[in-house]
Amino acid sequence: MKPKRIVQFLLAGFVVASIKPAYAADPARITDIVPVIENIIKLLTPVAAVAFLAMMILGAFKFMTSGGDPKAAAGARSTFTYAIIGVILIIAVWLILLLVKQVTGGDVTQVNIPT
Repeated sequence: MKPKRIVQFLLAGFVVASIKPAYAADPARITDIVPVIENIIKLLTPVAAVAFLAMMILGAFKFMTSGGDPKAAAGARSTFTYAIIGVILIIAVWLILLLVKQVTGGDVTQVNIPT
């Protein structure tokens, strides 16, 4: 056997001998995902507001740079329209969730996973 192979086997044996097993303290549970979902929901509201603001600014920029071109002005109007429709849908969904909460008494705006 070549000396290079002997060194490789010795190094591999040293690595294998020095590995220690890792044991997890607690296994993961399905309820551990609740904070993740809550954080995602909390993040989506400001993201929607920033997206609405960006779409309004983009629509205004398109409208100002249209230069009287009817097609460009129509594109700017559609950008405004889609931004407003998006905000209306987000508000409508939230109001529907609050209505379901009032009618049923169950808090559908909170994430609860039964154990």
